[in-house]
Amino acid sequence: MKYRTLFLDLDNTLLDFSKAEDWAIEKTLIEFVLPFDKQTKKLYSEINATYWQRFERGEIPKNAIFEGRFKTLLSVLKEDRSITAISECYFKNLSATYFKMEDADEVLTYLKGKGYKLYATTNGYAATQHSRIAKSGLEPYFDKVFVSEDVGAQKPDKAYFDFCINDIGENDKSKILVVGDSESSDILGGINSSLDTCWLNPEGAAARYEPTYQIKNIKELKNLL
Repeated sequence: MKYRTLFLDLDNTLLDFSKAEDWAIEKTLIEFVLPFDKQTKKLYSEINATYWQRFERGEIPKNAIFEGRFKTLLSVLKEDRSITAISECYFKNLSATYFKMEDADEVLTYLKGKGYKLYATTNGYAATQHSRIAKSGLEPYFDKVFVSEDVGAQKPDKAYFDFCINDIGENDKSKILVVGDSESSDILGGINSSLDTCWLNPEGAAARYEPTYQIKNIKELKNLL
């Protein structure tokens, strides 16, 4: 087979982070007696995405995300709450839940059965990500889980993938395929590291970079691999 090692993204590739985020932020807003309507949750999601994009571009350190996004949200809402307390509450709620993407188990079972070495590659808070993947039941599929906080670098940095490659002892980069939904993280990261990439692009958005493959559903990996 062309590849033998797969670097698989977690959020919105195998785990439905959008749904988990919606659940966790609503519960957090309710606990802090803040508006929890659809518009407020959408506002948080947009603010959060902006912070992660800035982090991926190297403009801010990761720890600036966790309280910064709530500081911005509270400022827009003109509300006064403990930023530290609301951030900690959100992490507690996010760690407690997970939603798997449709077909995730089927695809991982197929890939494992074909003999691929599977590695979860994800940016994020280590305790939260490890908790979510363990509770989801997906952990046994993976030979190892690489969370950016543990690695000391984040996607799309070349250093992140260099660490993963060195750790697993794969000497032939042509045998590795990076799979994920984020162009700015997974696809650019793979390109930065001279790895083939597969972009999960359900909306059919125009590509800013040049992934090796594009799929609209994770189940299409069964036809590709």
